[in-house]
Amino acid sequence: MTSQTGREDFTESWLVEMPESLGSFETWDQIDYIIKDRIANGSRVHHLANGLCKIEGQQTLFYWYGDSDTIILGIELYIKPQTLIVDLVGKNRQYRGRPPYASDLYNAILKGRQKPIRIISDTDLSDDGFAMWKRLLMQGHKVSVYDAKEPGRTFKTFTSPEEMDEYLGDRNYTRYQFVLTEAGEVLAETRSLFNTRRYRELVPGLL
Repeated sequence: MTSQTGREDFTESWLVEMPESLGSFETWDQIDYIIKDRIANGSRVHHLANGLCKIEGQQTLFYWYGDSDTIILGIELYIKPQTLIVDLVGKNRQYRGRPPYASDLYNAILKGRQKPIRIISDTDLSDDGFAMWKRLLMQGHKVSVYDAKEPGRTFKTFTSPEEMDEYLGDRNYTRYQFVLTEAGEVLAETRSLFNTRRYRELVPGLL
């Protein structure tokens, strides 16, 4: 029973396909609308340090810089058994090019949640997105990558920003998933989940 639950949790957390992304469309209008709609319909706003706010539901989680009236930089994440999955990130046009930055937001989430953040294939994988992941890596966080077709066998944690360059140049990057974690226990537990999956991939009949 436990083994079956573990397999289901892994699939839901790391392999499930999410709704199609908005691509090059503007995302701030949508994240601004969703957060304000949640507030208008009774969601409780938690005011955290440094101007960060949070709404936590059963299936979704929102963080943003600003207040209940002004959303400067916001993110929507899906809550899964083993991870948080990024669905939507947007920044107010009036604040672009100045703080707060997306790396500040991810840093605050990692420190507050102690849970991996999964980056869906084409989410934030522009040149600017890779530059941000490299900054987070240099700040002491860990960035890992895996191929969704063989997650256990392909899971890899980058040891330097330069290692990420091969993925930036790979036009087939949509098959890759990226994972952002804190160093230490969170990374260790995440690696153990993928090691268990690797064992199941190697033994016929265990998947």
